[in-house]
Amino acid sequence: LIVHGRRSYNDIGSSLTTDLMSLGAPFAHYVQADLSDLNQVEDLSTQIHSMVDKVDVLINNAGVFDPSPHVSVQNHDMTWAVNVMAPFLLTRRLLPLLAKGDEPRIITTSSISQSYQLPSFDKLYASEDGSTPVGFNSGHSSYSWSKLGDAMFTSKLASILSSQSNKRLSTIKCLTMDPGTVNTKMLIAGWGACGIPVKKANNTYKLAATEYGSQQISGSYHFGGSVSPDAKNPEILNEFWKVLEKSTGCSYDNLDKCL
Repeated sequence: LIVHGRRSYNDIGSSLTTDLMSLGAPFAHYVQADLSDLNQVEDLSTQIHSMVDKVDVLINNAGVFDPSPHVSVQNHDMTWAVNVMAPFLLTRRLLPLLAKGDEPRIITTSSISQSYQLPSFDKLYASEDGSTPVGFNSGHSSYSWSKLGDAMFTSKLASILSSQSNKRLSTIKCLTMDPGTVNTKMLIAGWGACGIPVKKANNTYKLAATEYGSQQISGSYHFGGSVSPDAKNPEILNEFWKVLEKSTGCSYDNLDKCL
């Protein structure tokens, strides 16, 4: 079990891995990275490759809600960078390990709060000259856009992988979901304590580690509300994907070569 966090190993990683092993994890490693920096996402993937020979389940669960507008290290909208760009890049880098996994799954956390449509891309990405996105994005708008982005990422990735001739890639299952209204620090900061205790949240576990998850169709959304039609629109998904590849410098072409 590999767990990622933004805080240092001494700050939280040591106690977290000890707790996980006391609960039955055969081994637990903690890796630190700031997902708002694409260079650190690259470094994170390198660390993981050095630790394990395969990955059975990748859970893209890291997420931020930022009440005030901030930009990432590469000058993208901070929420979009962490919630969408980072999992896009990390997932691509870990595909060789997932292709070796047992019934591999990629679980990416969306939300019932996802928006119906994305805004123009200049509100999300740095411009060609590297300057910051245009205008002011409210915290709630940025979060909702990013959660639609996660659903669109899952849908498009499922389509790409299912079309691969190599079964090690085509059988990787991609699922997304609403995690439930859970009283995390993020929920309390943005919406107040209106959810269930963290210890009772199990939607992610259902998709990642139960028979329920194994029976679901790749690319599907689960548990809360419904997904936007844009997450099933090929033309919109293609443009969404094209801009993500350009902005991250990461291509999903020629996946067979990564094996």
